[in-house]
Amino acid sequence: MKTEFRTMALVFILASVSACTTYPGDRILQLYDQSNAYDESKFISAARVGVADILSNLTISEETKNSLGKIAPEAVIREIKPLDLAFADNQLVVAKGDANISFASNSIIIVNGILNIAHSSNNIIVCGSDVAISHDGSMGDGSLVISKGKTTISHAGNTIIYAIKGTEISHARNVKAFNTSQRKTSWGHINNILVKPLFENE
Repeated sequence: MKTEFRTMALVFILASVSACTTYPGDRILQLYDQSNAYDESKFISAARVGVADILSNLTISEETKNSLGKIAPEAVIREIKPLDLAFADNQLVVAKGDANISFASNSIIIVNGILNIAHSSNNIIVCGSDVAISHDGSMGDGSLVISKGKTTISHAGNTIIYAIKGTEISHARNVKAFNTSQRKTSWGHINNILVKPLFENE
């Protein structure tokens, strides 16, 4: 009986440790598969908890954390097929495949495939592949862009980037990067800061 109890306790401890050591970037990319997906309020809450975990890992000002933490989507767009959107405003966008968005603002955007955005401002973006943005921050505040691939932006203003496979920006104004060793700009400079990894296979 004691042996059985100890075995069960050990399994519980190992499971707890395993859950605690998962990476916040990987966790939020699994949001699409969560069982509460059809309860919009719970789905949005889960996304905001994931965002809070990511923000706690980044060494950014409390003012910036508070500003990004206030992004509170009012509706959910969830798609397993390639997604084409004209507008995403105050929304939680969760796409299992690739996504193309013309205008995105004040939204949390989680895409497992390749993401293309024409005009972006004040978004939290987590992508399992490459991200391409024409303009970020030109319509307002810059976005937090997290990518397991490469991030390419034509014009970036007040953008925060975390791109495992590097970033390339034509015009960079007040851009900060985390764990982004490869950085190329035509104009401007990008500071890079090393933090705890957001993804397991960095």
